[in-house]
Amino acid sequence: MNAEELLLTAIRKCRRVDLYIDSRPLTPEEQRSYDALRARYQNGEPLQYVLGECDFMGIALAVDPSVLIPRPETEILVDIIIQNLRSRNYAKPCRILDLGTGSGNIAIALAKAVEPCQVTALDISEDAIAVAQRNAAANGVARKIQFLREDMRAGLVANRAWMKNFDCIVSNPPYIKTSALEHLPGDVQQEPRLALEGGGDGLQFFETIIRRAYQYLKPAGYLFFEIGDAQAAPVRALLEKSPFYRNISFYQDHTQTDRIVSAQMTRVVCVQTPRGV
Repeated sequence: MNAEELLLTAIRKCRRVDLYIDSRPLTPEEQRSYDALRARYQNGEPLQYVLGECDFMGIALAVDPSVLIPRPETEILVDIIIQNLRSRNYAKPCRILDLGTGSGNIAIALAKAVEPCQVTALDISEDAIAVAQRNAAANGVARKIQFLREDMRAGLVANRAWMKNFDCIVSNPPYIKTSALEHLPGDVQQEPRLALEGGGDGLQFFETIIRRAYQYLKPAGYLFFEIGDAQAAPVRALLEKSPFYRNISFYQDHTQTDRIVSAQMTRVVCVQTPRGV
């Protein structure tokens, strides 16, 4: 659907086809609502924020300016994780850690698709956690997801006991270079900077997660990332530099750009604590 159809179906609370089957004019109240939403969109506000929701893998998710708007590329990430987890035939609930959950899109999609599983989802933003919790409840998976307000980097460095023994760690972390933020499209600049900014080189979250994630994965568990344009080589270098990962694989998005990376933890881990964060 185009933007006008999306706005009209939201106002009339109907399907797209109903706009053409029943082409009645809007009531005065509906017209006022439509004009207000259309003005927000024309002023550059992302359509998903105007509507208050978006679709992710067929799942309706509430979104507002406290969370990143889920992208189609992230659906590829989730599909790859689902295939990986299903191929491993868990007898017990598999444990998944979602770092930087935002709207909860990854955690919720995995909780709905993978049975049995238990997801722990972290985000530094209290407002984002609130949105994610509402989305999990609305989609019937609240019992399968534990949402925690936590700085993912601080949590990983703290080496907390409850974060041990995950079968899978996933993150779509902030990966935009700080210098590139001002050059993003106007609507993207309205999304939370916390969910976009990845530091001077865009790699600061990857560096921390790769350096620390081995402490929280089961032997032979998997680490999954979504990455930015031209980040495949540096992310591969970070993974290959670590003694804790093997079977590094990259997957392309619909534009044939490397967008998803997976790495398996080695079965035998040397007991050592890397320096730095």
